[in-house]
Amino acid sequence: MPDSRPIIWTDSEIQPDAKELLLAHATLDGLPRSEPQAGLETADAVIASALFPGVAATFARAARLKVVARVGIGYDNINVDEASAAGVCAVNTPDAPTESTAEFAVGLMFSLMRKIPLADRRLKTAGWKLEPALQGNDFVGKTLGIVGFGRIGRRVAEIVGGLKMRVLANDPYIPVTEITSRGVEPVADLHALLAQSDLVTVHVPLSPLTRHLIDAKALAAIPRGGILINSARGGLVDPAALLEALRSGHLAGAGLDVWSPEPTEPGNQLLALENVVATPHMAAYTKEGRKRSHMAAVQQVLMVLKGERPPSLLNPEIWDRRRQ
Repeated sequence: MPDSRPIIWTDSEIQPDAKELLLAHATLDGLPRSEPQAGLETADAVIASALFPGVAATFARAARLKVVARVGIGYDNINVDEASAAGVCAVNTPDAPTESTAEFAVGLMFSLMRKIPLADRRLKTAGWKLEPALQGNDFVGKTLGIVGFGRIGRRVAEIVGGLKMRVLANDPYIPVTEITSRGVEPVADLHALLAQSDLVTVHVPLSPLTRHLIDAKALAAIPRGGILINSARGGLVDPAALLEALRSGHLAGAGLDVWSPEPTEPGNQLLALENVVATPHMAAYTKEGRKRSHMAAVQQVLMVLKGERPPSLLNPEIWDRRRQ
């Protein structure tokens, strides 16, 4: 007798606990597959990575699709308007990556301030030599500028609370009282925040309004010798302007976990710079973070398939006219 349970399609491996929950209620169409979108035609739901093309053509091909769940907080690869036009619910898992991503951003700060990756490479390739290039800086007395004070930005502020830094935040969507209640100084103007910051960490979503938010003018506003951290989205930073700021010595370093496009090409000139700590979009890639993200995605998919409204619905206006 054929399996009449809903089919959940995914373009990445599902975490074991989340997979067990999924298989108790549905059938999984997972990896590997003969071609990237094979099987979408019969899918009732999709659990999507950052590489999934969540656009009108995909929704038209997947005529049975009722919900697409983007694992993680960012969903710039899911066109929510086009999902809505097709009657497809779109959800994400905004709470799941907070701890992992915030910790990683602070880890990049330590890596650059104390020259840890550079010291590691030099010791392994050139032997024991305590040279001026490896001399780092203390955090005490420095100023951290947080661009975006949502879940991750707030958690970064909490983590660095013991480092005796001055912490600033710029976010036009967060009330001033919310920022000050956390012991952080609000700065309404982005460039004014940058001009006061020894370190800058970016935690805003990517949109047409924020693409290349950190451009040549913004980078020039950061004091000479500053450090930039980006673990949010690659498109937030103008790569050509960043490359010039690093080569010229205006910036002392950059910690980059995200790129545009992804994966970044091997010939990316930023990868050749010793003052860049580069990682492959792994800030949320912890055992705990992956479990939280995948469990939240599976739980919300199953809710939609049972007719229950999920907590992180990105297009709530279509709930009453969604595909069923």
